[in-house]
Amino acid sequence: MSKLEDDRVFLEHGPIRMLIDVSIEKRRQPELSFIVGSYVVDEFKRACEHMPILKGINPIGQPIERYPISVRKMLTAVKRVRDDTLTPLAAVAGAFSDIALEKALGLGAERVIINNGGDIAFKDVRGNPIKVGIPVSKDKSTSLLSLTLSDKNIGGICTSGIGGRSFTKGIATVAVAIAENAALADACATYLGNETNVEDPEIIRCYAEDIDSETDIPGQLVTLKVGFLSKKKIYSALLNGANAAENLYKQHIIWGAVLCINKEIVTIPSGINISSRSVMFPPE
Repeated sequence: MSKLEDDRVFLEHGPIRMLIDVSIEKRRQPELSFIVGSYVVDEFKRACEHMPILKGINPIGQPIERYPISVRKMLTAVKRVRDDTLTPLAAVAGAFSDIALEKALGLGAERVIINNGGDIAFKDVRGNPIKVGIPVSKDKSTSLLSLTLSDKNIGGICTSGIGGRSFTKGIATVAVAIAENAALADACATYLGNETNVEDPEIIRCYAEDIDSETDIPGQLVTLKVGFLSKKKIYSALLNGANAAENLYKQHIIWGAVLCINKEIVTIPSGINISSRSVMFPPE
């Protein structure tokens, strides 16, 4: 862990790359952030003991209460999405953002933003709005989408898509889900990224295990590269993703979604206010 110049703390441990932003009375508290980071590392070690469960091998009859809190959060989030192809690892980054947030609030923090590689949990106990930036490509010169979130029922915003840390079956440049917590948002973002899809010879796919022998989704095709697509194909893929997002929204599983393929953007519901101003970026 290291303290940044602005008093945020950056944690890098295994697959975790977490930016911890903890404030009391509008002042960042790095000492609390270090406590939060240590707690996350300990919980990560406990979760690793249950890797078969996280990869989707769920023993029949085992109560969820027997697992560590992070594992329970993943299992609960994926179950709500109701997609049998998702394993609990679809919610892993968001789940650890959630436990970091909860730990910080338990230590008395008033404003907390946990950014775990783009999967973000947040809370301002005074109800002040929180602005979140979402990169639409790996190109640092590209503007970020910016969302301002103030609804007290929203606590997580997560992103999936091509070029992310995990595999995707779809062609979304960015698939963003907004939900009550980050674990649920993470699972939904993964699902929406998969659903924002279309078939085309310009889309290169392979089996997940051909890239990662330890993958949690062996036998499933994932997207490697997307070449030139016609506008019709792009709009068709966006429509597929939007229909999936609309279903989640109507069931009150998500509070909103943003889907992007190249420069084409769809929001669900349509009234989500996004801009191109950048406000947050995890360090390299």
